[in-house]
Amino acid sequence: MNNVFTENDLLLEAVELEPEHFQQAAQISNQIIDESDKWQTYLNSLSLAGFEQWLKERKPELQVNKNKCSILQPQYAREINAVCNLQVEELTVCLIHIDALHEGFVNLPKAAVDLPEFVAHFYVLIAVLEEQGEVRIDGFLTYDRLSNYRQSANLQTSENKSYQLPLSLFKSQASQLLLYLSFVAPSAIPLPVSSEASYVDTLNAASQSLVNLSQWLNGAFDAGWQAVENILTPNQVSFAFRFRHGNSQKVDTSQDYLSNVKRGKLFKFGIEQSGESVALLIGLITIELRKIQVSVELYPTKGQTYLPPDLQLMVIDETGLSVMQAQTRNTNKDILLNFKVNPGEQFGIKITLDNISFTEYFLVEN
Repeated sequence: MNNVFTENDLLLEAVELEPEHFQQAAQISNQIIDESDKWQTYLNSLSLAGFEQWLKERKPELQVNKNKCSILQPQYAREINAVCNLQVEELTVCLIHIDALHEGFVNLPKAAVDLPEFVAHFYVLIAVLEEQGEVRIDGFLTYDRLSNYRQSANLQTSENKSYQLPLSLFKSQASQLLLYLSFVAPSAIPLPVSSEASYVDTLNAASQSLVNLSQWLNGAFDAGWQAVENILTPNQVSFAFRFRHGNSQKVDTSQDYLSNVKRGKLFKFGIEQSGESVALLIGLITIELRKIQVSVELYPTKGQTYLPPDLQLMVIDETGLSVMQAQTRNTNKDILLNFKVNPGEQFGIKITLDNISFTEYFLVEN
């Protein structure tokens, strides 16, 4: 099949971006601290908005679900420069942003190919023409075609954690992609099945992103985790340092506390939530038998009195399932969850507001 792009093809598959698309992209990218990752996230967000608009104009009956999109999980920004886990009907799509003036090759993020959680039935190339206010669909590749090429070409990872693929491997007829999305069953393009390894283990192998709480007790803190007094008001600080009793599990006051520490991190939810930001506090108290009592707290910041309504705080286990959660109402000044962790255990803390969520993963060493 001819994979040469013609001017007519490109014009046919270009869609205009609306002002709200740029606002949404800015909102999502504002969650990212690193400037280079922020720009990549911005372009990926425009890619998502443009692809959604393209489907809406060409095939409005197709159901799109972006709730599990990697672009809405800021912790993936550095490792996955793509939009993974986009659902179109029962099919999974991965959007790959490419430069408008590409040079015959495409860099496909390693995680989007190697990790079962992020592989897709279709890998779609998206060019963002920001100055023109347009997004262009530049081609697509099915997972089976990618897998076959990967084996035959013995693909190796480049320095930027990507596989370099020839542009000629991608089909250029976007109309054919619409047919696939409309009529192909997921079973026609089999995807790899996740192994028995936990989700956190898989993520950690890809990015080494677990926060080691055992090191906190020795005075070594991960980047981004600040002293509590740096992010809260004096009144909040005074309240936060009372290791309080939560509704779910109470602090074990019968134990002799050996040491304790508390650290905080800011999370900003962006434009649509009026720039709402919250402070996540993690408090540790070691007790006998090397167990650690953990407190997880959320506080409003930026002079706000209350947390945003319907803000969710969850503790998730190594499989990604919620084991404890709380949700704000209209007058919550804070949220608190308490639980115990044994040596060798891992857990995650997830904060969700509307369609934006943050997840931090933690480890207590043996």
